Amino acid sequence: MATEEFTVSSVIPASPNRIYSAWMDERHHSAFTGARATVDPWVGGRVVAHDGFVDATHVYLVTGSRIAMTWRTRDFPKGSNDSRVDITFEPIAGGTKVEVTHTEIPEGLGAACRQIWRTHYLDPMKKYFAKPGAMRAAYTAAKKAGHLPLSGIKASRPAPRRPFVPAPQPSAEEEVEEEQKPKKTRPRVESKTIDLRELARAQAMARKEAARKKAEAKRKAEAVRRAAEADRKKAEERRKAEQLSQKRAEVKRKAAEKRQAALEKKRAAAKKRTELAKKKAAQKKKADALKRKKAAARKKAAAKKNAAAKKKAAAKKRRGKAPARRHATTKKRTTKRQSPPKKRHAAKKTTKRKPAKRKPAPKKRKGNKKKATPARRRRPEKKPKRATRARPRRKPKRRR
Repeated sequence: MATEEFTVSSVIPASPNRIYSAWMDERHHSAFTGARATVDPWVGGRVVAHDGFVDATHVYLVTGSRIAMTWRTRDFPKGSNDSRVDITFEPIAGGTKVEVTHTEIPEGLGAACRQIWRTHYLDPMKKYFAKPGAMRAAYTAAKKAGHLPLSGIKASRPAPRRPFVPAPQPSAEEEVEEEQKPKKTRPRVESKTIDLRELARAQAMARKEAARKKAEAKRKAEAVRRAAEADRKKAEERRKAEQLSQKRAEVKRKAAEKRQAALEKKRAAAKKRTELAKKKAAQKKKADALKRKKAAARKKAAAKKNAAAKKKAAAKKRRGKAPARRHATTKKRTTKRQSPPKKRHAAKKTTKRKPAKRKPAPKKRKGNKKKATPARRRRPEKKPKRATRARPRRKPKRRR
């Protein structure tokens, strides 16, 4: 036969011992469920809640920690086995985590059982323990409705249930024998009268015992609350210490990242400087090579000019006619420059006369030659004056 199972949980603002004692106390159980309930607080004890709709039996009990029991309702089909319920109480910050694990439920009744646990137990318990006034109001309402049992007197309990086992069908012979046997009659028991004084005394003793148990439970709950508060403070201090250590680690990490970034920046700047220095060195090397090339070209040109000048001077010495030619050239130049102004203007427009370039004097070579004796200074020959050009007249500007 297929079965279902589920787990529901809720956080109730009360200590585990307080919730456990409320479950085991018939008055509290009836008050927070809002229906008549009877509870036997021992292993093998029976729990009948919601006016007999729920029927359960305690299987395993640990005070303030766990409740295990078999559980069934009127909706369970006949001949089906009981389901299993395991309730655990775990103290946490802000109350107790109550977790209900329900297994071996007949198929089709899982949703209904979940609804019972949620609406008739977990949610009412949360409201019952949330505020001090809620407990008193629920207790008063249950008392007015007649759901609370009489103080100090336990109601009659039915015998523990056993799993349903169909009776064997008797044979025909056994039926005949049973018919022949005489039927047993139950002896009549006379009812005894109740002494009201003894009843009042029993009720007073029960009230005292209940008050003592309540004070003991309150003391234990206070101790549990203090222990939970101390644990919560320790956890808070531990969390703050962890946050502080994380913050310090974050500050260290950021400082390390900043140093690393500064180091990377320095390295990049140094690399850039080295590249720039290499580039400048290459440019300088190229410029020096160009300068050397130009100097070599100039030196070569100067050597060529000196050789040509020496050759020319040697030719002049051999001929000995250099001064006469100079006078002739000067005369020619003077005759050319005494041309009429019109022709000069026309020549000026067409072609520009370039000034004659002076040849550089040949450099004296240094050697180990002996200094010659200074000769007598000759008077320099007077050069003929060049004829100056006649400047053309400018036209006067017209006045506007």
